Amino acid sequence: MAKLFKPRTFLTVFIAIFLVSSAVYLFRWVTAPQDRGAKPAEADFFGDSVNTIAYLDQNWGPLDSLWFYNTTQGSDLIPYDLFIHLEQANSEELFRADENILRYRYLTQKPSWNNPDGLPIGIVKDSYRGNDYIGFTCAACHTAQINYQGLGIRIDGGPAMSDMEGFLIALEATLTATLNNSAKLERLNRNMFGDAQEETLEKTREMVVAARLKQQAYNRVNQPTHGDQTVHYGYARLDAFGRIYNRILGHLAGSTNFNPASAPVSYPFLWDTPQHDFVQWNGVSENAKTGALGRNVGEVMGVFGTMNLEKQTKDNGYPSSVDVRNIIRLERHLTKLESPLWPQQLPSIDQTKAKQGRQVYDQYRCQECHQEIDRTDPKRTVQAQMASLPLIGTDPQMVMNAVSYGGKSGYFEGLPVDHDKPEGPKFGTDSKALPLVAEAGRGVVTQPDLDKPAIYRGLLRMIDVLGSIMDNPAQTGDRQLNFESNTNPAEYLLAYKGRPLNGIWATAPYLHNGSVQNLYELFLPQCSSEQITAELSGRECRSTRFTVGSREFDPVKVGFASKSAERYPDLFVFDTSLPSNSNAGHEYAAGKTPMIKRDTNGKPLRDADGQYQTEWLPPISEEDRWALVEYLKTL
Repeated sequence: MAKLFKPRTFLTVFIAIFLVSSAVYLFRWVTAPQDRGAKPAEADFFGDSVNTIAYLDQNWGPLDSLWFYNTTQGSDLIPYDLFIHLEQANSEELFRADENILRYRYLTQKPSWNNPDGLPIGIVKDSYRGNDYIGFTCAACHTAQINYQGLGIRIDGGPAMSDMEGFLIALEATLTATLNNSAKLERLNRNMFGDAQEETLEKTREMVVAARLKQQAYNRVNQPTHGDQTVHYGYARLDAFGRIYNRILGHLAGSTNFNPASAPVSYPFLWDTPQHDFVQWNGVSENAKTGALGRNVGEVMGVFGTMNLEKQTKDNGYPSSVDVRNIIRLERHLTKLESPLWPQQLPSIDQTKAKQGRQVYDQYRCQECHQEIDRTDPKRTVQAQMASLPLIGTDPQMVMNAVSYGGKSGYFEGLPVDHDKPEGPKFGTDSKALPLVAEAGRGVVTQPDLDKPAIYRGLLRMIDVLGSIMDNPAQTGDRQLNFESNTNPAEYLLAYKGRPLNGIWATAPYLHNGSVQNLYELFLPQCSSEQITAELSGRECRSTRFTVGSREFDPVKVGFASKSAERYPDLFVFDTSLPSNSNAGHEYAAGKTPMIKRDTNGKPLRDADGQYQTEWLPPISEEDRWALVEYLKTL
């Protein structure tokens, strides 16, 4: 019998493919623009203006950034051509025009080889089952820019200023306006198909109707309501958990199966994320083994991944548009990313004051929760230190929603809660949201990509999943809660995570819900408006109201400038008296948040009733507060 192939021929083909791939990569590396496609913006409606864009040394080159910005994860928001040609609700200007994109604080880009239409960072093209869509990738929420004296400094992996809630509400409004305005619809049809024939016009109308219904349903179930009160997120925040939950619940049991998406949090910064043991503000996601894969698949399901959870396939999975291979590649890509150092374009750090600040940092025991690491060490690992909610005292909404939300199990009713233990507990009629999301994520990861040949997709899946486990630098370990191991989810999920502070200067606003506008105020006490006016006249407190949306950086207090809402009415006014917006807690330096006493071995001390022994550190002096801010600039 003749051999199917000759080894020498196979080797020749392999080498040829390798050389061609390398040549393509080298060509793109050489031609990748040094500005990474960044587009400066003249004065906008918030008064922000930059003439040039600069990047910092984060161990990523231009090609690294462009690949991160434009690589799809499988998010399918609306058809691609529809988005490209869609007009704004109240004008003939395109919805994707730079001025409108900047209104929602996404970062504008020039066209490039992998972004030919010049879409903003993190809004990308995805192809699924023969159709093209635009959707989100992680760069949309995790790429930052700070502006200083006409210079824009892009920070890869930093928390975005974007307002996804406002963007999606505006998208629904412009789709509605297109349906209600025959001239808009005809222009859209002509721009998409090059003619205005009735057959094409009806196809365009149907496309807009479908997109509007999808967006209308999404916005309806994700309203950030607290009873009868709506508290919008504004800029730089999103209730990602709530929206992921609602996407899964809706796919399982219909459009009435949802909870209020009422716990917005700041977009976390991504450097050192792959090196963590546990991820998310509440530390719910484990990074070891395939944990990072499940976390990222959940994210894509939440931001418009197409999926069918109705029944398992023969592969015991759920068909979806989620691009598992790209998700693995993106997570690996992040292992190279390093935190940014204080830019030379900003006023120089006062090293004498910073040295004093280091002493203050030690005095207030900051390193006990915020592990100190070598930001450039490729083998660095991070152990998350969780602080229980009653002790840290910050806004409880995110933690409480994450553990309490649930709904109808729908298609999953009767399936094992743990797929590896088929004889174990089954999903009932109702379930908590977290295990439902976990089962959906498991099935999506298990299901091969139907757009690719079975052998090819199976081989790639095996290589990538096994590779992600081997490459994962995070170490499996016990969860740390209040400085000791804890295996009880009822306790360790009611907590917020402390993480290393390298690059913290670039991540305002602060606290998990973005309720403190700069580092200086983080070390002030929280006070009510009544206390500020009646009891504490002349004493500094955290601001109870400030505006968010401007990228103008304050290098003294370290945060974004709070501009006048009267002058710039489109700015978001952050009101800390509203639900989910509390700026209380983490007031160690103000002498209000207790510290746990520990013995010489670092073990927490307890009293006769088993309760933690606590102590309060003295309120920080004004001089030491400024010194501490200066030291944090050096991290």
